[in-house]
Amino acid sequence: MNRSVRSQPSRQGSVSGFDGLVFRPRSDTPIWQQIYDYILALIDSGWLQPGSQLPGEVHLAEKLGVTRITLRRALQQLQQEGHLTSRKGVGVFVRALPSALVVRDGSRFAESLRADGKTVTTRTTVLEAEFADAAAAEQLRLPLGAPVIRLHRVRAADGQPIHISTKVFPAGLLPDFETVYARRQSVTDVFIAHGIQKYRRLETRISGGFATADEARLLQLTPGTPVFRTSSINTDAGGNRIEWGLGCWLLTSVDFVF
Repeated sequence: MNRSVRSQPSRQGSVSGFDGLVFRPRSDTPIWQQIYDYILALIDSGWLQPGSQLPGEVHLAEKLGVTRITLRRALQQLQQEGHLTSRKGVGVFVRALPSALVVRDGSRFAESLRADGKTVTTRTTVLEAEFADAAAAEQLRLPLGAPVIRLHRVRAADGQPIHISTKVFPAGLLPDFETVYARRQSVTDVFIAHGIQKYRRLETRISGGFATADEARLLQLTPGTPVFRTSSINTDAGGNRIEWGLGCWLLTSVDFVF
């Protein structure tokens, strides 16, 4: 790929740092593509560090002598590929480097995620009792309409959302779920409180897709950004299915280790 990079900018995040971009004729490569190539090169080279903020759109467009529409097309492409993230009312930032998730039996999320020193936090958005629909009944081997607990959470590393999940549990096996979970937002604590000292991953399925509007909002992405989707089943020592989980990750935010 041709890159419109002449030299490395002198000061990170400043408008003057884009002096190194010299446009080639449009007939060679569209202007927005040249801007895209240049910013991506800055990210690849490490000059634009993970978490750093790009100059404001208005000032950057003026500096480059292009319309905001042209600049926005380049920025949106970088966001859709997961290189940048836009925080409403704040600005555009370089995405953090991928973390590694070690998939293993009986491990807590924070222990499984190799976050390279990042602080991992959990935000619970939904915790409610309901009745199993056809999908939940099939995955958990329950009668249709059996009582279940649905849990929806957003995980973040250093404040940057990296994972959203929906988990469904058989309420009959975990009657005190909500009380125990309220203490530390820990599903593992819930299992232990109900006599499930060990559990294992029966299966994990991973597929690709593109972020829906809701997924993009929760992960601070542009709709249509490539994502990983996971579907997993956990069982207790007796083989009873105790959890069905659906997850969504930004494609560039995690490496799965089995």
